[in-house]
Amino acid sequence: METITKEKIANLLKVRLGFSSLICEEITNSIFAEIVDLSLNNTKLILPNFGKFQVHSKGKRPGLNLKTRKILEIEPRKVLRFNPSNFLKQKINSHELA
Repeated sequence: METITKEKIANLLKVRLGFSSLICEEITNSIFAEIVDLSLNNTKLILPNFGKFQVHSKGKRPGLNLKTRKILEIEPRKVLRFNPSNFLKQKINSHELA
């Protein structure tokens, strides 16, 4: 399985749209920056037929330092979760990606 990077996405845009590399890189960076900004400002970002990004708060919980075997407390934090849409799941499972 190949890893897709922002650089590869920009190159795909360049090939498909015919724009310069600089413009495609700027478009790609802007899209990801908007996803991050919207996720930080809202608790939920829904992209139809793609999925949902949601900020989830994890509470304080016990943990274990595997090296020292000491019990410690993991501080509360926020994480960004992604849930793919049913449409995207069906596309992936039917191998119809093009």
